[in-house]
Amino acid sequence: MNSQSQVQFLIRSTVCFMTVLLANAHVRADPLAHRKSLVTVRVEDTFGNPVPNATVDLQMTRHEFRFGTQIRDRFISITESEFNSLNTSQKQWLLPDQTAFGAATRYTPTYQDVQNYQNAVLDHFNYVVPTVGMQWLVLNGNGPSVPDAALSFATLNNLEIGAASVVWERDQWPTPTQYRSDSNPNPQTFYNALVNDRLGPNGVMARFSSTGAGANITDWKLLNEPLHETYFSDTFIGAGIYQDQIEAWADYFIQADTLRPDADLQINDFNILNWNGNGEAERYRDLVNDLLAAGAPIDSIGVQAHMSRADVTKNDIKQRLDILAQTGLPIEITEFDSRDDPGQPFPSYVPLTAQEQEQIFRDLLEASFEHPSVDKFIMWGFWDPGHWRYNGPLYDDNWNVKPEAAPWFDLVEGDWQPDLTDLTLNANGEWSLNGGLFQGEYDFTVDLSGNETSFEDVVINQDGNIVLVIAVDIPGDYNGNGTVGTEDFFLWRDSFSSTSNLAADGNNDGVVDAADYTIWRDAFSASAASAISVPEPNSLTVVLVLMLTYLFKPNRRIALPANL
Repeated sequence: MNSQSQVQFLIRSTVCFMTVLLANAHVRADPLAHRKSLVTVRVEDTFGNPVPNATVDLQMTRHEFRFGTQIRDRFISITESEFNSLNTSQKQWLLPDQTAFGAATRYTPTYQDVQNYQNAVLDHFNYVVPTVGMQWLVLNGNGPSVPDAALSFATLNNLEIGAASVVWERDQWPTPTQYRSDSNPNPQTFYNALVNDRLGPNGVMARFSSTGAGANITDWKLLNEPLHETYFSDTFIGAGIYQDQIEAWADYFIQADTLRPDADLQINDFNILNWNGNGEAERYRDLVNDLLAAGAPIDSIGVQAHMSRADVTKNDIKQRLDILAQTGLPIEITEFDSRDDPGQPFPSYVPLTAQEQEQIFRDLLEASFEHPSVDKFIMWGFWDPGHWRYNGPLYDDNWNVKPEAAPWFDLVEGDWQPDLTDLTLNANGEWSLNGGLFQGEYDFTVDLSGNETSFEDVVINQDGNIVLVIAVDIPGDYNGNGTVGTEDFFLWRDSFSSTSNLAADGNNDGVVDAADYTIWRDAFSASAASAISVPEPNSLTVVLVLMLTYLFKPNRRIALPANL
């Protein structure tokens, strides 16, 4: 290699090194850059001119990222008259029995609780997962009226919807009793019922589709907890319907995809994050890869986050998400909550303190939002009486915000949800935020001399410009063409003294008079001075002559101000 080649090589190497260094520095500086768009907000008048003397307020109203919750479908959709018709026991059964998890007695809700519950969902979430009414046993036994009502509430309020669970291979609830092992079902009959009720054209996925009788749901947790529940596939394998579990589970996905090619089909499991090492994440990754290799059209990986360990750190969570991301699939945190009940999820378990729950909540939110493969964060209930283990992440029995809920309000509804006021613009009428704005929907308000113009539901999801066009009243621009010229003078002259044709009523006092001429004159002089750096006397003389000619046409009387 000659000296010139060596120099060129060193230059290229240095440039590559600096590029990597700068890129890594950027990642370190802002781990949320992938959640933002680099946008410039520009304020213009209707003629495309910048309006630099305006100020701007902006407020994010909806995240692009899905922050959601599981909802109790009957509770969220019940009407006041329906609620008042229930007895105490029936009201209690709207919520889970939590006496095994620390509640002294079953909670009896009021209708104010129902309204608080509805409002909390609308205030805090953009995505919901109704559950009980869509489970196999419940839907077959009670019909679709309850999930229909819950889904109607969601769609009317612009909430996105996910559904759980299409196939959950449990030998207990929610599998219909006739197909549980103690009923000794015929395997082929059992299999045919599963396909018909859950995977086929007469089943749940077909009903809740664009061509079905119910709301169109496109996000489906198709296979729930296969690392832990294998009763269905074990039964079918024993009868020769499938050779092994991979074939069975892949076929569930294939049948669902054939029925609903528009749907996002998800696999979902637990103890992936809540573990004393990366082993379960690696086992889950390997299962997903095996299913993909068998032709399963899996669209996303669900990661339940029922947290009971105080020794799981943010770095542990990131490592396990990285392992799952090796599949190339998007990841959803599907069921976040934490445990403070006296149960025994593992031998050395000690109930989590409020401080430990807060730290876990913060670590999990940050790790999820920072990870580029994660696109949803769903908590599994949010209010203690409505939570399956009497420990909702946000609210206690009396709707007080819990201390351990602080990360949600600090981050999701704080740092990650911009609310900025009195933003000043540069000379080009522009404003931008270093690093960009979080992606989502925004409301903007432009204030110009006390006159406000609002812009709602502005979507920011890519780099570019946001142009806010406002109507600007230009003094002296009586014909509304965006400039002040002799045409505006002629309009004032021809409508002088009018109280009906008020286009040239510059001070809005209800009559075109000499004061409006003064407004035009001052504006015209200012615009002429800005357009002509050194005025030519002859040109100004021509303008004045034209003005006087029109002013003193025969049979025309106009009272001019004394200082003309």
